Amino acid sequence: MRIYDQDFRYLLVHLVPQHRLPADLRRDVSEALRTGEPGALRRESIRALEALCDASYFRRTGVAADNGNVVLEYRKSGGRYNVSVAVPRDEWEVWSEAAPPPATEATPPADTPPRREDAVAPALTDAVEPGEILPDIIRSFAIADRAAPVLERLDILLATLERWLSFEAARLDVIDDALLPGDATGTRVRVVSESELRSTESVRHAIETGARRLVPKANLDTPGPEGMASWSVLGVAPIFAQGRVVGALRCYLRPGPDRDTMERRIETAASLVRNVIEFNYHFENLTSIDSLTGVYNRQFFDRQMPVEIERAMRSGASLSMLVLDIDDFKRVNDELGHKKGDEALVAVAEIVRRNLRKVDLAFRYGGEEIVILLPGTPEFEAVHTAERLRRVIHQYRGFRDHRGGTREITVSVGVAVYPDTAKTADELFVQADEAMYRAKQRGKNQVVLYSNP
Repeated sequence: MRIYDQDFRYLLVHLVPQHRLPADLRRDVSEALRTGEPGALRRESIRALEALCDASYFRRTGVAADNGNVVLEYRKSGGRYNVSVAVPRDEWEVWSEAAPPPATEATPPADTPPRREDAVAPALTDAVEPGEILPDIIRSFAIADRAAPVLERLDILLATLERWLSFEAARLDVIDDALLPGDATGTRVRVVSESELRSTESVRHAIETGARRLVPKANLDTPGPEGMASWSVLGVAPIFAQGRVVGALRCYLRPGPDRDTMERRIETAASLVRNVIEFNYHFENLTSIDSLTGVYNRQFFDRQMPVEIERAMRSGASLSMLVLDIDDFKRVNDELGHKKGDEALVAVAEIVRRNLRKVDLAFRYGGEEIVILLPGTPEFEAVHTAERLRRVIHQYRGFRDHRGGTREITVSVGVAVYPDTAKTADELFVQADEAMYRAKQRGKNQVVLYSNP
């Protein structure tokens, strides 16, 4: 992604995980975002990227002169996407003289504990001073830290638990529908299906018995984490939340602790992971779900839309948007009352929910308007999905007037596709909304695909 002057705000808001920055730099970034001064936004963007290089979140891959500017290339660790930033040469020269050199790709992440093959785990109370890891644990729960999706919070927590509880490694598998949408990445967290979760005997046994389990390395039929040879016991703990199993925690322990100590450490880790998942679930449902329809609300749309655009940009896949509006909704309210209008809206939202994939996202944008995001969906499939939803809603016979008579519901649907016609999130919404109004003008109860004039 090439960053120009007008894009530095987008970079700081959506591409820079601000919770990973030092406190003083976070304050400077917040001030630059508040004032909007272009020079400050550019300067704090470079400072943030370089700080993230020091933490091995990014790495700088190139510096090149370009017509009085210096173009800086950064790659997200793991190779998921590139960021290219152009800054005036004089600014870069002043900054680079005062700045320390960035970390190289070979530098281990800042939250990775040192490994010693001959290490013997200390007693729990001697592992790490609580003050050293408390900020990371708090950050895993923090409401204000909205920049970090829950999977990244869990990743931070597991890294902290490795240090605190002297694990060789900690790994978490989470069932794919146990969390609200987020960036499904992490060095210690993996999103899996329920069948994948139960695919190994040790995890399956722990889930079925509902209890943690210790398994000697010699008895395992699956290898441990790559590059780690000193662990001797695998501790497995099922994670139950929302009234069901949502994942499994694997803790790799070094030789030394007695069985009681190992079980205590695993139970401590599992309890914290479970609390983070439960906390996220209840908080996100409180703040992200529309109380009437049960689909996501406008606030969550505003937070999630940049994430989906960025994901589509990184993967090169299409992102389709449907804007669905109930036809003659005002007449329903006027003739039958607002309570019946709410019933119609709830029925439509439920039909939409039942007829989407797990990866698709439906939002109540406002009034009777529902916005649907279809990640990885090209134009033809998006129109097909919109037409299927329109048809199923039209065929619904469960909505009745006060006398018990059937009252049909129809919808008009507009479709737009990123990056086919829209190049930004705002353009995508405007185009889908415009296509929906064209459907209204053409007689309602139909689907219209946006096309450039």
